[in-house]
Formats: sequence, C-alpha cells, structure tokens
Amino acid sequence: MGRGVLPMGETIMVMSSDQRPRHGAGDAPPAAESIDRRTMVRRSAVVLAGTAGLLAAPAMLGTAAAESGDSLRLGGRNRADDAQTRLQSTTTVATLSVLNEHVRRQEPDDDVDLVAAQLRLEGPVAGAARPQVPDVGTMAAGDLAAAGGLLYFGAEAGDFDVVPSQVFTSYFANYLHPVPARHATVLDTRTLTVADRARFPAEDLDSAGRLVAARRIAVDLRVLVNTSSVPPRAAVALSLLVFGAAQSGVLSIYPDETGPDGLGVLAYAVLPGAVTANGAPLALPASGAAVVGLDAEDRLWLSVSSTAHVVVQVTGLFVPDPTAVVDTVETLLATSPYARRVQRQRQALRRLTAGTVPFK
Repeated sequence: MGRGVLPMGETIMVMSSDQRPRHGAGDAPPAAESIDRRTMVRRSAVVLAGTAGLLAAPAMLGTAAAESGDSLRLGGRNRADDAQTRLQSTTTVATLSVLNEHVRRQEPDDDVDLVAAQLRLEGPVAGAARPQVPDVGTMAAGDLAAAGGLLYFGAEAGDFDVVPSQVFTSYFANYLHPVPARHATVLDTRTLTVADRARFPAEDLDSAGRLVAARRIAVDLRVLVNTSSVPPRAAVALSLLVFGAAQSGVLSIYPDETGPDGLGVLAYAVLPGAVTANGAPLALPASGAAVVGLDAEDRLWLSVSSTAHVVVQVTGLFVPDPTAVVDTVETLLATSPYARRVQRQRQALRRLTAGTVPFK
C-alpha cells in the first residue's frame, strides 16, 4: 500500500505483524483497535519533546550566562561586556529588592540581627571617564557611597532620621565622643580617700595628698574607654587644674611609663613671700587644656616638676570605634527605642571583635 495523506476524521487500524483482521469485508474496525489521527499527532509531539529534552539536558547543566542584550539570569554569572545594565521604573515603588534571609540572632530580644553583605560592587563602571558623585541626600540608613575621595554612610541620627555622614578611618581621624560632666573627673588629689590613695605607691603622694615632684603616675581611664579589642590607641581631650603648688613648675604628659621626656602642657606659678602681703608664698591656681594620647592599656601618664594638687578631667574621647566607649549606668538604663537599639548594636559589635588581635 502506498503512503498518502489521510482525510481528516479517518482512522487507522493498528495490528500486530502476525495477525490479520478478523472482521468480514465491509465491516467497521473494532473501536478498541482504532486511534484517532489527532491522538497520534499528540503522541508524536510528546515523543519529539522527550527527544529534544534529552538533547538539551547537557546544556542545562552548565553555568547560567546571558550575553549582551539577553535577559538577566539569576543563579549564575552574567556578562554584558561594555553594555550598560540598568533597572528603570516610572513608578514610585521599589524596582529591585535584595534581601538576605540568612540571619544570625545573638540578642535575647532579637533587637540586633547579624547579616552578611547584601549587594556588592566588584569594580568601577566600565568606561566611566568622569567622576561619579552619588546623591547623598537620598541615602537610606546603612547605605554606603563614595564621592570626592570620601566615604559616606547613611547614619541614623535618632528618631529614625537618616543623615549622610562622612566616614573616617583611624588612619587620619577618629570617632569623637563627648564625656558628660558628671563622669569627667578622673583624678582629684584634693579629695582622695584612703582607698584611692592605696592605688598609688606611697612615695607618689605627700602627707596632704599632693602629687610629689618628678613622680610619674598613671591615671587609668578604663572607666571611660577600652580599646583592648579595637586598634589603634585612643586619645582624650583634657581639662587640667593645679592647686597648692610648693613652687612654680610645669605639668607634663608622657606617652607611657618609661618613654622619653614628656610634653609640658601646663605651667603654674607660686608667688614668693617677698611680694605677698603676709610674707608667705602664694600658690596661684592654674588651668589648661590638651588633647593627648593614651598608652596601650588606656592609661594617661603625667608628672609635675614641683609638688602640687592635680585635677584631671576628660571632656572628650577620640576612639577608633564607637564600641570602645565604655557604657555608663545612664546608657545601660536608657529606655528609648533609639538608645536601646544603639546599645544592642554596640554589644553585638563587641562580641564580633572580642576575639580579634588588636593592632597597637
């Protein structure tokens, strides 16, 4: 029998090679042995699709890629060559949202989540001949942007306001933290208690509690700052007072316990009895200010060239990281949402940096 095209609606009888039709001439084929032509077409399409799938399967095992002009594919590397890739929308809703579902919670009340970087730029825009300045006025909290050789950070300024702030590194600047007046006084030899005097060697103080001449003492500032887990050393802004000096002299600051000669930051005077009304020497009160560095243990070293009472007050801290600022009772007991969030963030950062080796 020759091959031909079957008219629509006709049927084909299916039989095995060793069988012959058992119906008589002119009888209709049994319904169970007939297949509609449309059914055969559908079955043929399924077979062809399965064959095509076998051929395409090896190609699907490779890394996803999109050539320049193709659709962006997720789950693999996309190469656009020199062409620009852009997300653009005319609506007011967000066009792209990048979320990180892997979160480590380390706070009991889940106030702080530790997450990895969500979106990272691996290099500058290809072919960018002009400097690109971001619109820092529209930065959201946590955004980073670089412009004019400076790094900007979208910082929370309280009450969920966001302020674009310049980010300084410890290489050329530090974080400035003002110290409240009630916590400023770290040494006052006029009011030392017995327990306070016990922290100094006996030869450092005279019977009146004054600092003895040429004795270098350490003032521990760990009550205000602790840089044990963050580099580098801290600096402090000081207010210095001298009272009741035995003779005129100079108060000097030293970098550490055994370092070279210090820097004179405050001169004080004592009027001789020859020029006073009662003929007795008169020690003039003296005051001064300085910004000085601390040693690796956050201690301030100082001495006086003649015996005198010394008062040291810290008005500000210059630290490499906000976590180096020691929390006070007031900050620990703060109840505002913003203060609690800052407190939780500092605690989380301290845990992250606790195992690091500081660079001093």
